Amino acid sequence: MICIRCQSDATYPERKDSRKCPKCGERFAFEPRENDAFSDKAFQNAIDAVSSSGQVKWGVEHLYYELCRKKKATNVLAIFMVILSTIVTLGLIAIKPLLLLVHIPVSLGLLWLTTRRTIRSEFPRGDFERMWDRWGVVHGKPKSVIARRPQEDKPARAPEPDIGDYSFDRVVICDRARTVDLLLANNFHFENNCAVLSVGGYPQQAFETVRRMLRRNPRLEVFVLHDITPEGCRLVHRLANDPEWFRGMGVRIVDVGLRPIHAPPFKKLFQASTREIPSGGGISHEEARWLSRHQLELAVIRPEQIVKRLFRAMSQSQQVARAPSATLESRGTRSRLPAGAAGAAAAGAAVLAPSAALTGELTPEEMARQKKQAAEQGSSGDGGSSSSSGWELDIDSFSADADASDGGADSFG
Repeated sequence: MICIRCQSDATYPERKDSRKCPKCGERFAFEPRENDAFSDKAFQNAIDAVSSSGQVKWGVEHLYYELCRKKKATNVLAIFMVILSTIVTLGLIAIKPLLLLVHIPVSLGLLWLTTRRTIRSEFPRGDFERMWDRWGVVHGKPKSVIARRPQEDKPARAPEPDIGDYSFDRVVICDRARTVDLLLANNFHFENNCAVLSVGGYPQQAFETVRRMLRRNPRLEVFVLHDITPEGCRLVHRLANDPEWFRGMGVRIVDVGLRPIHAPPFKKLFQASTREIPSGGGISHEEARWLSRHQLELAVIRPEQIVKRLFRAMSQSQQVARAPSATLESRGTRSRLPAGAAGAAAAGAAVLAPSAALTGELTPEEMARQKKQAAEQGSSGDGGSSSSSGWELDIDSFSADADASDGGADSFG
């Protein structure tokens, strides 16, 4: 096992009693020979991946999903090795026929165990939390991990008298405070001159002041970032129809994701849903069926890609806004959806996809058909007006047909 401090390779007999590197004398945090899921080196590699080698701030939940991906990749390799070994053995039948009698039962047993572990959740969060705590004791907490500052209970400081003269032209609203932490820690709000809030009132000290500022700006653009949960998928509908938010303001609200259409690349990381989800309130019938079986956290995507893709969504939105009279991109992947009861129906139709799209079997033809559906619905839907807030679905920013540069499903980003 490689020591991450001195890079020497320590054999198991050399380290098993002391759990120390024989060359530098420093302790190992983990011992794979004693049922730890990862070595120190693998754990460090995962930290490097989520932090982009220390350049990006990240949350512990991102590290958990990165390790889940590595675990899945290990299982796929194990299956491949079992199959390859069987093929080689079959080629030796003519020389050693009895070898087949021994190898086939062993190979089938290993294949069954490996496949079974791949399907089930084999890296429980409890195991991860134990390893994370152990890592902190032995190696210290990484500098790039986000540490939230405690929220103060005392009342917020009175705003400046002329605060009403100011506002933001753009805001990112999240369903989780942890997502707000991610964006703030990486200075997304400074670099993009926008506010960042959670729908639940975080950051607490500035929340109400900033929300009042936002409601004073009829030119406001709202970008919504959320998990694939019932609450997350209904968030844009809530913001467009809640009088405490943007009802009647005529602002642009863009659902950046994630929604079920974005889920297929992360099929092995789905969480099981525990309740039946009704459609309506911004959730289509197809989405309700998916959400009744699954959920998925935004944290499955590496932090750098979350930041980059949100920036891309905002940049594309500016291009659409500058177009003379168009509400659709030339690529046909962003549609304008009216609010209200008719708007909810239109929203449901716009995010509808063939069943295969919600189960991870989306073909290019089906994706093209879905984009056309969204465009047609957005351009023909009724029920909106200049005084009502509508919302849009951004399909491309967290697209199901990930680009090759994203690394595919197992290494998104």
